[in-house]
Amino acid sequence: MATLTHATNQPTTRGRHRAEGPAVTPLTGVGEAAVKTGAIAAVTGGMLASVFSSSASAAPAENTRTTTLDYNRAEANVLADELVDVVRVPAQAQPQVETTTIKITPYAETDEGKAEAARIAEERRQAKLERQAELEAQRQAELEAERQAEAEAAAAAEAEAAAAEASASTTTTTSTTSTSTGSSIGQQAVNLAMELVGTPYVLGGSTPSEGLDCSGLITYVYSQLGVSLPRTSSELHYAGTAVSDPVAGDIVWTSGHVSLYAGNGMIVEAVQPGTPLRYTTMWQSNPTFVRVA
Repeated sequence: MATLTHATNQPTTRGRHRAEGPAVTPLTGVGEAAVKTGAIAAVTGGMLASVFSSSASAAPAENTRTTTLDYNRAEANVLADELVDVVRVPAQAQPQVETTTIKITPYAETDEGKAEAARIAEERRQAKLERQAELEAQRQAELEAERQAEAEAAAAAEAEAAAAEASASTTTTTSTTSTSTGSSIGQQAVNLAMELVGTPYVLGGSTPSEGLDCSGLITYVYSQLGVSLPRTSSELHYAGTAVSDPVAGDIVWTSGHVSLYAGNGMIVEAVQPGTPLRYTTMWQSNPTFVRVA
C-alpha cells in the first residue's frame, strides 16, 4: 500500500465521476499536475522517485489531503496527480551527487587468471617434453638401423672372405712369396709406411702432402714401389690373393677399412679424422688378409 499526499489550497470536493472524453490512465494528467502545482515528478517502475517544486515559495499547503491507495490495483480512472506525493522544495535547492572510485583488476592478476596461466604453461612444457622424447626415439631407431646395416655388411664380408680363403687354399705359393718376414716389396711398403707415421688423416687424401686416408696410405706406398692398386677399400678387397698366414706388406681388410700388416701382430694405418697415421697393435677381429706382392 502507498500513502499519497495531494497538496491544494482549497478543500478537495472533487467527485469520482468522469466526464465524456478520452480514456484516463494512471499516467494521465502528469503534465497537468505539473502545471497546476508547479512541481516536477519523476516516476520509475511505478514508484515515485522524487518531486521538486519550481515555485519560489517553500511553505507547504495549508489544506493537505492524505489518501491511501493501492496503486498497483488502481482503476484506470484514477488521475495521475492522485497517485504521486507532492513535496515543495526551495527553488535554490541543489541535487547532491555522490561519487566513488571503482577499481578494476585485470583478469591476468586475479587468482583465476594466474591459475589459468600456470596451467597453460604446464601444458606447453609437457608438450615440449613429449616432442623431445619423440625425437630421441626417432634418433635411436635410426642408429639401430645403421648398426644393423653394418652388422649385415660385416657378415657378408666374412662370407666372401671365407669363400676367397677356400679358393686360395688350392693355390700353390712359392717360398719366395711366403716367408715369415714377407716379400721384399711388402717389407719395403711397410718401411715406407713407417716413415709416414704422424701424417694427418684426410678423407680422400692420396699423398702425404695433402694427408692420407686408409686406402690412400696403401695405394701410395705401393705406387712408390711400382705396384698400381685400386683406390677404394672395397676394391682393395679383391686386388690380390686372400691368405691365412699374413706377412709384412699384406693388406688387412675389414668392411669399410684397410690397414697395412707390419708383422708380429702390428699394423700401420690411417684410421679416422683427428687421429694421425699410426703404428699400433692389430685390433681387427677376423679380418681378411690380402697379398698384393
